[in-house]
Amino acid sequence: MNTTASTPERPTFGEMIAGIVPLLGAVAGYGPPVISLAGPWLLVGLMLAGPAFLLTLVAVMVVAATVVVALSAAILAAPYLLVGRLRSFRARRVFRHDRAPQLATLASTRVAT
Repeated sequence: MNTTASTPERPTFGEMIAGIVPLLGAVAGYGPPVISLAGPWLLVGLMLAGPAFLLTLVAVMVVAATVVVALSAAILAAPYLLVGRLRSFRARRVFRHDRAPQLATLASTRVAT
């Protein structure tokens, strides 16, 4: 009894290339060449890509400048806002808790008038 299984042999790289070469050398029998159809579309795509890229670049630069201006304004305004809040807090605290003692007037009969 022969139990050896036969495995199909894989083609070598050279054999695969030899099988593809006839497909590459085939000449289109019907219709125009592909480049005559794809060429104008490629040209239109390249013509539209330039302005689109420039508009995108300008939009990114405007957003970046806006972010930089907003951050610098926040950094410069923070000390002024903090000082203003501390001044209002201290002003409310002084008037609320540190009141001067009120002197009561007493009518004395021993004092010469």
